[in-house]
Amino acid sequence: MRQLSVLLFILIAISSRSQAAEKGWQCPDDLKQSRPTLEAGDLNLCDTVKSAKAILVVNTASMCGFTPQFEGLEALYQEFKEQGLLVLGVPTADFGGQEYEKAEKTAKVCHANYGVSFPVFHKSCIRCDKPDPLLKLVADASGTPPKWNFYKYVFDPATGETESFSSMTTPDSKSLRAAVSKLLPSE
Repeated sequence: MRQLSVLLFILIAISSRSQAAEKGWQCPDDLKQSRPTLEAGDLNLCDTVKSAKAILVVNTASMCGFTPQFEGLEALYQEFKEQGLLVLGVPTADFGGQEYEKAEKTAKVCHANYGVSFPVFHKSCIRCDKPDPLLKLVADASGTPPKWNFYKYVFDPATGETESFSSMTTPDSKSLRAAVSKLLPSE
């Protein structure tokens, strides 16, 4: 009887995810805009999000003790980008004022110091009157606003479901990798 209950639960979960994917996540109005990146010009947020199989959104900061995580984020991006992972960095100074005002300085940290090739947007905020729409989307969807720099959010563009990970979760952690992997097609 217990096995039947577990099987039924699994089937319902799979069915719910399939129905959500069929219906498709709809891009909210505040995400229907283009935002400047440090390296790739402007990106349309809706088009960018919908083009991936999995999105890892990170609120970054150039002068934080967690800044070396850029290296691991880049490694994760390189490993899974061909399968549909997109990493998006959103620099903020909300936590300790640890982001530069000038985009050129942020770009130097990302590109020259850590070899980041994934898109990183210009400085924004999450704890303000007009929060960054991408950070707001993932924070609201997960129910967990960032509590410090380098909070990570794995967003499913098919369903809008989001899982959050603290600053202490490194890009090579099993839990983060599992959250990303489950959204990507198997090789």
